[in-house]
Amino acid sequence: MGFNYKINPINTKLNHMIENSIVYRNLKKYNFFRMSKAEGSYIWDEKGKRYIDFTSGWNVTNLGWNNLEVAEAIISQVKKNAQGLLWGSDPIQEEYSAKLTSVLPKGLDACAKATGGTEAVEVAIKVARAATGRKKIIGFKKSYHGQLFAALALGYSPEMVEKISPLVPEFIQMDFPTSELGEDNFKKFLVVFEEILSKKDVAALVTEPGIITGWGSTLIAYPGFLKAVRELTEKYGTLLIIDEVGTGFSRTGKLFGIEHEGVTPDIVAFAKGIANGVSAIGTAVGRSDVFEATFPHINLVSTLGWTPIACAAALKTLEINLRDKVWEQAESKGNYIVEKLNPLVGNAIVDIRSQGMEIGIGLKDGETARKAIDECFAKGLHIVVGNDNNLQVMPPLTINQKDLDDGLEILISVLLSI
Repeated sequence: MGFNYKINPINTKLNHMIENSIVYRNLKKYNFFRMSKAEGSYIWDEKGKRYIDFTSGWNVTNLGWNNLEVAEAIISQVKKNAQGLLWGSDPIQEEYSAKLTSVLPKGLDACAKATGGTEAVEVAIKVARAATGRKKIIGFKKSYHGQLFAALALGYSPEMVEKISPLVPEFIQMDFPTSELGEDNFKKFLVVFEEILSKKDVAALVTEPGIITGWGSTLIAYPGFLKAVRELTEKYGTLLIIDEVGTGFSRTGKLFGIEHEGVTPDIVAFAKGIANGVSAIGTAVGRSDVFEATFPHINLVSTLGWTPIACAAALKTLEINLRDKVWEQAESKGNYIVEKLNPLVGNAIVDIRSQGMEIGIGLKDGETARKAIDECFAKGLHIVVGNDNNLQVMPPLTINQKDLDDGLEILISVLLSI
């Protein structure tokens, strides 16, 4: 049995404040969920109704909710030590750093401590500016890399962040080169990209490894995208920062998304599935020579980044991924899901975009997507709208075949009825 996380009743006044807040009302519009417990591929609401989960908490609980092995690793570690030092290290921190860098491409041999994906991305941007002496950063429109000012500047449109502007300056947003572009248009994208880089004032490009997971669109890049931008960034001395917060740890059918095109970035950011959701942790991993040279200028300190507890959870999560080759499960189950849904394309479904078990189901409009979500919830399937008309399907990678089939049966029946 997994560990149960129950929401304790809170006082009536606080409940009233929450339910009348703008944030709550917006979330409620999108099926705000009060979860009482979770285990494996299931979550329960406050009334005790059980749902098959097709979200993994948005690519977090890749090994299933409240994985016992990960929980036991934390219990063991908390008996030894729970907190680290800003000016030192704990053995479990060193062990995890060594293990993580050993499975990454050669040269990515230094880890910066962080508490999550936003912090990891912001650290990477600071390193890039300090290392290159340049200020400009390139991101892609309608991409998500976190909640702080630099992360928001990467992909959010000006009108979306008008009330909190100005954001961090010197950010350039480009259109993401999707797989639908065609060869000629992709070449045009590369020409524009090279023109920007040729001025030699761009510190870094920040991108996910060929798929957008964070924004909820599940857009897939044109084939060869990552290799092409790697070649151009190297040519002009621009660093390549890959955000693997949503794609890392087997989600896309490889242990890491960069493996699909065999690309080695200068810095890669991890979080979400890094510890299977049981403790806050993230990291920016890069070359030690770059990190060490920039350290005096960027303040790589995080009081609660990489607590020994979080590192124990992350180490066990990585060990399970490697031991069980979880990425192979993601690839085979992802292909199975797409195979089951493909007959609906052209009728209930407009299109399907997928990589491993990161799957986007495009419906005809946002209203149809909302209706599908409501009906799935009613029938016991927990699923989310990623962006507008896109259902984002992200089950735990370890979901068993029966639960996967039962969830797909609900989803297909709903899509055929709307």
